[in-house]
Amino acid sequence: MKIAHVTIYPPKGEKHISSSGVASYSKNLVTSIPSGDQTVICDQINGPETYDEDGVSVRRVFRKSPGFIFSINKELERLQPDVIHIQQELALFGGILTAYLLQWLVFWWRDRTVITLHGVVDPAAIDEAFVRENNSRLPVWLVRLAFRIIYTPLMKRAKHIIVHEQFFKDVITRSYRIGGGKVSVIPHGIETFEAQDQAKARGELKLPAQADIALFMGYATGYKGIDLLIEGFSEYAKKNPSTYLVIGAGKHPKLHDDPTYLAEYERLQQKAGQLIPAGRYEWRGFIDEHDIAAYYSVSDVSLYPYTTAMSSSGPMSFAIGYEKPFLVSDAFEGIFGAYPQLLFKRSGSALAEKLDYFFTHRDEYADVSYFLKQQRTWQSVGAKTCTVYQTTHNQKGLYEESAPVG
Repeated sequence: MKIAHVTIYPPKGEKHISSSGVASYSKNLVTSIPSGDQTVICDQINGPETYDEDGVSVRRVFRKSPGFIFSINKELERLQPDVIHIQQELALFGGILTAYLLQWLVFWWRDRTVITLHGVVDPAAIDEAFVRENNSRLPVWLVRLAFRIIYTPLMKRAKHIIVHEQFFKDVITRSYRIGGGKVSVIPHGIETFEAQDQAKARGELKLPAQADIALFMGYATGYKGIDLLIEGFSEYAKKNPSTYLVIGAGKHPKLHDDPTYLAEYERLQQKAGQLIPAGRYEWRGFIDEHDIAAYYSVSDVSLYPYTTAMSSSGPMSFAIGYEKPFLVSDAFEGIFGAYPQLLFKRSGSALAEKLDYFFTHRDEYADVSYFLKQQRTWQSVGAKTCTVYQTTHNQKGLYEESAPVG
């Protein structure tokens, strides 16, 4: 069976890139597929390029621009794969226009397309706070409409859909009215990482040797809940004089020239300086891939105070991969409901209370990441994805859809 992967992809010899976790996801997936003839159709870095890596043909054919679908389609016409697996995230192939245009590529190859939706937003949950947190000034009704126009055709035209959590499947079936039979839940794979010696790593990063260290890592975007993080930690810091927060909140690469965004980023930095006691935190900004191991090694717990669960969190996957404890807001209740000790309500006082509970009940968190890691191995993800490929191939040509809408 010939498989074509349509995605963005890391440079040769690399796995993680700063701009998107989808690239590393794709490479992990491709190298976890147990068998088959695989080709990766991906984004150009220094112009068109074709090479073999990990036994897979990598073809860098498209630019992140509205013409991307024609470059990809031309390559698919030449390959004639049995199954086409498209990775989708909002603006993954460029901007919002490319997110809309992707439906046409799915329509052209609808009888053999599997699409992984890395983020699923419930239109009913979009309100003024959601719009503001995502750096938009559009009216709420228009944002809701935009999500339906972009996502509904993708879901309807694709032969099969993959999401990473049952929570997202429920959103698809309830709010987008897509039949559950064409949606598979395959968890985001977890890489196996080896943590460094904590004392040594703290010395190298010049962090307090005896402190209770909490870590936040990820791009500074509204829905990540950095206001809540600052408020909650500052409240807890008054109770625990040995606690310390590392804020690895880098500027989002797609917004680094946006004056409104930059003003918001500066506001958050100023807020941290005003609320958190002096000498009890550091705002380290973007954390380079090569330093990730050290930062997770020095931390006792990592924090995810997100206001909305739109997708699987890359930084959270690192926490699980390193088998480190983590705490999440109740936005993730539909995902981690089986582990109530992880959850806190979306308020500063609730985060402070949860931090207090964590540091006095660490034994309740010792094995959670280990168990999650065992459930989400890349070997398992690869095998489950292959099952979807086989089912899609067996059902090829069983139905025809009308042209894309929107």
